[in-house]
Amino acid sequence: MNRFYKESSKYPSFKVRGISGTNLNYGSISGYEHNSELTGSRWVTEAEEMLRTDAIVQRSWHMLKQTLLSASWRFVAGLEGNKQSEELADFMNEAYGFDGYSGQMLCSFEEQLGYLLEFVPIGYRYAEELYRVGPDSKGRVRVWLKEYADREPSAHSDWVSLNGSTLDAVTQTQTNFYQRPEPIPSEKLLLLTLNKTGANWEGVGRLRSCWWWWRQKQRISNLMCVAVDRWAIPTPKVTVDRSMGEQQGLTDSDIDAMIDDAEEQIQSFISAEQQYLVENPVISFDSYSVDPNLQSGGPLAIITECDNQISQAFLAQFANLGVSDTGARSVGEIHMSLFRRSAINYADIITSSINGVDRPGGGTVGRLIKWNFGAVDPSLLPKLTHSGLDNDDLAESLGMIPGLIQSGAVTPDDTLERDIRDKLGLQELSLDRSVDERETASVYSSAQALTEQILRRRDEKS
Repeated sequence: MNRFYKESSKYPSFKVRGISGTNLNYGSISGYEHNSELTGSRWVTEAEEMLRTDAIVQRSWHMLKQTLLSASWRFVAGLEGNKQSEELADFMNEAYGFDGYSGQMLCSFEEQLGYLLEFVPIGYRYAEELYRVGPDSKGRVRVWLKEYADREPSAHSDWVSLNGSTLDAVTQTQTNFYQRPEPIPSEKLLLLTLNKTGANWEGVGRLRSCWWWWRQKQRISNLMCVAVDRWAIPTPKVTVDRSMGEQQGLTDSDIDAMIDDAEEQIQSFISAEQQYLVENPVISFDSYSVDPNLQSGGPLAIITECDNQISQAFLAQFANLGVSDTGARSVGEIHMSLFRRSAINYADIITSSINGVDRPGGGTVGRLIKWNFGAVDPSLLPKLTHSGLDNDDLAESLGMIPGLIQSGAVTPDDTLERDIRDKLGLQELSLDRSVDERETASVYSSAQALTEQILRRRDEKS
């Protein structure tokens, strides 16, 4: 042990001694999920069912997804001011259709995000990079990214790793008779994983923490609907007086036929085919429960809590404000701020996967730059960035600006005025004004408004 310590402290050890800790058995990841019904393709099927059938699950994911899709994307130079780095960034913007370019892909990057973002609810998703050769805007022949071809998790079969920690390829199941999929090398993949640890490329999706609440909500909703069918209206009851039938000389067969006729009347009445019931001295109609016996308060309260837990899993609980006990605007603003921050982190996962050097499951930028410009210093590689998801501090502070100006904490200079007018969509002022001129104009506007109000009242009295 002492020899190892001295040796490792003096020289770097390049030998890999540990393992990732992930159980990879014949291409399947195990050891993380203890519910066997929520592993592999069965979890994908369950997650897709949740998204298709539950309104709160769909709403929560829809809010997060539409927020992510509202972001703006652009490549920037890895080293600002470096001519080569800026040229590489311009090439990537042309490839993806950013910064004024129409793009070299079959469809826009934003459209492809529609399915790439699906890694958030399930936990992972990968796309196969397809390429093509064609001229750029200056006529030079380049290798372009044709598209990120979506590969649905429902068709996933095995994770291929030769050393148990590095992804080498993925295989898919054959979903049709005419096309047999081949193994996809990891250097041809864009792999997006949420909450990845070790070699767990499947991660943990947002829907996993919702599953138990979704399942209980389904069960309680079904039971409540059964109770509605059974107890919302009184249950019809047939009363038979056989002694009266015997007094009238009716046989048992006659009475049985009258009972069958009464049953048919009740069935027609319940199905709304008949609006009345015909009684006789032998057969009369009654109800099993005169008053409706449906207590839905308890089940609805449990369903509401299930909805609340599902919304919290996506940090979208602010959507429940107004339909819950809390409706304060300040609470909603805090929740919204946290929601947008989480959206930024999800967008960062996409940028980190696309950026960087050529590597298994990522590094699209490094691959395209290598094929078109040769070996390049990694510090010069372009970086995909996003904007538009940050909280707008100016917009949130507009209501406090008059008080801040009055207290002297903020000076109403030209920069502040331009920013506010830009937020309001107003044209920029052609002339700059000093602080005194701006304050004078404000006082004059207030005095003028007061004068006009006094004159208006005087005219109304006269």
